[in-house]
Amino acid sequence: MRAERLVLILGLACGPALAQLPPVLSAPVTSLVPQRPGGLSALAESEAGNATQGAAPSLGALGIPIPAGAPTPGMQGRGWSITPSIAAQVLGTDNAGLTATGRRSEFITTITPGLLTTIDTARLQGIVNYTPNVQIFARDTGQTRINQRYNAQLLATLVADALFLDLRAAAAVQAAGGGFGQPGIGGQTIVNRANQVQTQTIQLSPYFVHRFGDLATMQVGYAFQSVRQQLGGNATGALTPQGDRFFANQDFIAHEGYAVARTGPDFGRFAMEGRIVSTDYDGSGVLRGASRRSAVVETRYALTRQFALLAEAGYETQRYAGTTPFRLNGAVWGLGARLTLSDESAITVKYIHRGGFSSPVLDAVISLGGRTRVFANYSERLTTGAQRAVDLLSTTTLDALGNPVDLATGAPVAQPFADSFLGAQSSLQRIRRAAVSINQSWPRDIITLTLSHERRQPVTAAPGTIAFLQRGNSITLSWVHLLTASTTAFAQFQYGRFDTAGSGTSDVISANATLSTQLTPGLTAFAQYVLTNRGSDGLPARAMQNAVIIGLRQSF
Repeated sequence: MRAERLVLILGLACGPALAQLPPVLSAPVTSLVPQRPGGLSALAESEAGNATQGAAPSLGALGIPIPAGAPTPGMQGRGWSITPSIAAQVLGTDNAGLTATGRRSEFITTITPGLLTTIDTARLQGIVNYTPNVQIFARDTGQTRINQRYNAQLLATLVADALFLDLRAAAAVQAAGGGFGQPGIGGQTIVNRANQVQTQTIQLSPYFVHRFGDLATMQVGYAFQSVRQQLGGNATGALTPQGDRFFANQDFIAHEGYAVARTGPDFGRFAMEGRIVSTDYDGSGVLRGASRRSAVVETRYALTRQFALLAEAGYETQRYAGTTPFRLNGAVWGLGARLTLSDESAITVKYIHRGGFSSPVLDAVISLGGRTRVFANYSERLTTGAQRAVDLLSTTTLDALGNPVDLATGAPVAQPFADSFLGAQSSLQRIRRAAVSINQSWPRDIITLTLSHERRQPVTAAPGTIAFLQRGNSITLSWVHLLTASTTAFAQFQYGRFDTAGSGTSDVISANATLSTQLTPGLTAFAQYVLTNRGSDGLPARAMQNAVIIGLRQSF
């Protein structure tokens, strides 16, 4: 039995979002057009519209020409596949607030209806995964809530070979104050409603593509973007222990126009792409009246079939509101190289100047011996939490279970608006993200080790809030083992250490073990134990939480 089936079994047993074994951080971009790491270097094969191997379906990134919107050869006529499901689980914990004192037990029942739809027709392709959950608290009934969770990507061919409509959406929840590890398969982060941020984002983009034979391709489009981030209950802001507000409900609507021109095969070893992007924001906080505009030319020259040199140059302007309004007018430039080791292995390294600062960029996936894969990336970006939510849609596609995977590497992606390790802020930040993940796949086992780092440096704060420096490092080890054809075991350990300016250093240890078994076709049961231990320099004792979860999931 192939190792990939292990992830599929766990996803079907405990919900599609659970198939993300441990995530590798992606590098969010600032627009729909291909500014992701690698650029032209990673898109040598993208004229076929397939920038990600192994992702199903592969729609290509927005801004990358789609070849007449035609289905993959041999796929035409597959039509629709609809898989409804319903899951129910009960969680019991001895410390619902994860506090060192005043421990309070709680029982939480979670009902999760699901609808996984895949579409593959001549005119419409995509996947929609909708899994909202209802959490019912037995003791503190005021904490009962409904969390919206979904991922969707659809590509419609309006006029063959010319006009397309791309729709993407995502939603998830996170703890505003941070300080939590990954909840694990079947688990959930237990957090007060007033400390929980619900993010919902949607992006709608009609665009026109025209090919000038093998000479060049042109694409012109418009994108409507909407993001809403809101705390649970009646809360309008999240507060520090000192009573200062660091996160406030925020939303924006953005209008983006873009144009891309790329050379074709007639240019041989040389490739060039020019892109113009203009985005205007109508939102709250630092995004009130904000804008981003850029014009960039990127080139690639292939010295050999395996090695290519990269260069880019251009100009950008950025405008943000805030306690100290941010204004930027400056050059964009970059130099780098791409080494293609095989069809499954490539390394892209660049040094770029963007957003008013210079930084390296790394985007790599390396296959070793057929069973081992190494993913690595590093990036720095000037952005906000709300912008990161919509930017993620432009750098990912969805796998067969509706989970986001990186377009450049095919690695699972951690959605920044579902990560509760560091806290959410309303400020404009310079965000540095890095991760290295080693994955080994065997017929009955998958073992993954991930090291990650993130640093968030504030640039300007939203009016009425404060902004502060955050940084964190974590290590995660997970193991999936197929016990029998119908029973799978999963174990995960994570240690994270994070610093918050003004609050000192904290750390969190989390471990969980899960057993999942298929009772009948379509019906799966699972049981899980989760241990969480958290400490801080400012607290005299550590907080410990034990949780036991049992559940059933029925697919139809």
